[in-house]
Amino acid sequence: MLPTIGVVLTGALLVYAVYLRFVDVPGKWVLAPRALGVLLVLAMLGDGLLAWRLHTAHSARQAWEDGAALRASRERFALVQDFQYGELTIPAGSLINRKDPFDKGEPGRALALHGLEAIRFAQPVQVAGVWASALQLHPPRLELAQDQRIGPIYRFDNATQGWAPNKVMPALLCRKGQMAVFHVPHIDHDVQAQIGKPPPDGPQARFMPSQWLFRHCENGPALVVEPAYAAGASAAQ
Repeated sequence: MLPTIGVVLTGALLVYAVYLRFVDVPGKWVLAPRALGVLLVLAMLGDGLLAWRLHTAHSARQAWEDGAALRASRERFALVQDFQYGELTIPAGSLINRKDPFDKGEPGRALALHGLEAIRFAQPVQVAGVWASALQLHPPRLELAQDQRIGPIYRFDNATQGWAPNKVMPALLCRKGQMAVFHVPHIDHDVQAQIGKPPPDGPQARFMPSQWLFRHCENGPALVVEPAYAAGASAAQ
C-alpha cells in the first residue's frame, strides 16, 4: 500500500502547495510544520518505493527480452553431438523442438531436452520397436521411416479398464510416411519433490519408449518440426 499512499500524498501535497500560494481567504487552514514534515516523509518513501518497483520491473522485462534469442536458440536447434535422453539415443544433426518454462534466457545454460515436443532425426532411429524418421510427443506419434510390420497391437479393454493386446489382430503392416500412434503409460514419480524444479534430463529423463503401447497406423501429413532458430533470419522478419 505504501506506493499508493505515496502517490496520493504527493498529489495532495501539490494541491496543498497551490492552496498556500494562491488562495488568500480569512481563517486560512494551514498544516502544522510537524504534520507537514511527516506527510512529506511518507510521500517520499512511497514515491521512492514506487520508483524502485518500476525500475525492478523494467530491468526484469529488459532481461527477459535480451534473453529471447538465447531461449529461442535452445527451443529449436540441431544437435551437434549424439544425446542420450532416457532410453533414446538421438543422433547428431537431429532437429529438436522443445519448450522449457525454466529457461530465463541465461547465457551458457547446459544442453537439456526436458520439455521435448518433437524431433526430426538425422537418420532413421528405432523408437518403441519401430523405425522412425520423426517423433512427436503430444499426442504421441512416430513418422515411419520405412514400410514395416508393427506389433503387438493394443486396445483399451472396457471390462478391465486397462490396455490389453489385440488377439484378433496381433500386428499391422504400415507404410513409410504413415503415423504410428501409441498409448504412453504414466511413469510414477514424486510430484511434490519436483515442484518448481526442472524434470530429470539426459539418461535420467523419464522417457521410456519401450513401455509405449502401439495402437494403430494412420495416414496424415508429415510431423511438423520447426527449423533451427537463426538469429539473422529472425531479425530480418
